[in-house]
Amino acid sequence: RRTYLVLGIETSCDDTSVCLYDRFSASAPPRLLVSLKESTDNSDTQGIVPMTALMHHQSHLASLVSQALRPSADSAIPLRPDLICVTRGPGMRGSLSAGTEFAKGLAVALRVPLIGVHHMLGHLLTPRLLANPSPERSGPAFPYLSLLASGGHTMLVLSRSLVDHEILANTIDIAIGDAIDKCARAIGLQLSNNNSYGPELERAACLYLDLVKSGQIDNEATKSIEIPIPMRNKNRRTDATAFSFAAYISILEREVTKTFGGFNNLSNDERLKLAKRIQDAIFLQTVERIVFTVNNKLDEQTRSQIKDFVCAGGVASNMALRTALREALKRNDSWRMHFPPLNLCTDNGEMIAWAGIELWEKMGLRSSLDMLPLSKWPLE
Repeated sequence: RRTYLVLGIETSCDDTSVCLYDRFSASAPPRLLVSLKESTDNSDTQGIVPMTALMHHQSHLASLVSQALRPSADSAIPLRPDLICVTRGPGMRGSLSAGTEFAKGLAVALRVPLIGVHHMLGHLLTPRLLANPSPERSGPAFPYLSLLASGGHTMLVLSRSLVDHEILANTIDIAIGDAIDKCARAIGLQLSNNNSYGPELERAACLYLDLVKSGQIDNEATKSIEIPIPMRNKNRRTDATAFSFAAYISILEREVTKTFGGFNNLSNDERLKLAKRIQDAIFLQTVERIVFTVNNKLDEQTRSQIKDFVCAGGVASNMALRTALREALKRNDSWRMHFPPLNLCTDNGEMIAWAGIELWEKMGLRSSLDMLPLSKWPLE
């Protein structure tokens, strides 16, 4: 059919997210009919508990889909999706199973095709969703570069087509979002309205800048620590096209103990300054490795073909990272920078539905009903 309804389901971690799209035209972005999300409350555990996340999906997924398919105001007939797209992986196996098994059952009941979507492909294609894409719009065109930055992944990807992706640089230890969470927790920041520490670290860093500008904090008088940048050239390691973030936690613990005698001795001003310093250091390494990888791993012909750079994933919502990337990559004047809106940076059903639409329309792909979730699923 030329027009059809698409149900998107995302349950890779601890957010249960559902959306319904009306694919009313092949040359315009799909019309969003419903977008619903239920997130676990991690304030007590100060982190994600896999079993709690699984039970959260089991408790909320069916009701969210039921809400999404309710009859519209001018009709008594429930909405019926013509295509179901669900996150197949990577992610937490229990959470993925809750989504994929529900999606398979619904596909059988409604007799509609099912597509198991790669979670990171959903992030990669989000800017294309906003542009549809079409020649008249400014969405990223293949080939393009993407920085996928989240709590589980940090990778620089060259996408040559919808199904051809090369990882140019990956993290050799933990992801950027994981490092941010651990550092923010160590500094002593507390979760408020957020379920992750990333927004709290960004808020603390912004608050520090505001207090310095207003004269309420003397930046020069406030003690600080030295934060070396990992992955820079040194003996036995040169020209590394990779990221590394695990060292920031040990650096923070060592330097805070040496300078302040421990985290318990930090004043509020010192905590805010530490948040700014550690965030700047993490993002500085990120942009340095991107620039180095682009200049040393891509040949001149490939670089000349690239016109777009995408930053996606949960950490892409950080405004300081966006600014750092724009500054670092501004010499590539021909590159258009793409940052999804904040609500599409974190995990969501809309990106899964759109990736499924592209796979369905461009490649004619569909998944069999015996598909299993893949907790590890290489993007390549």
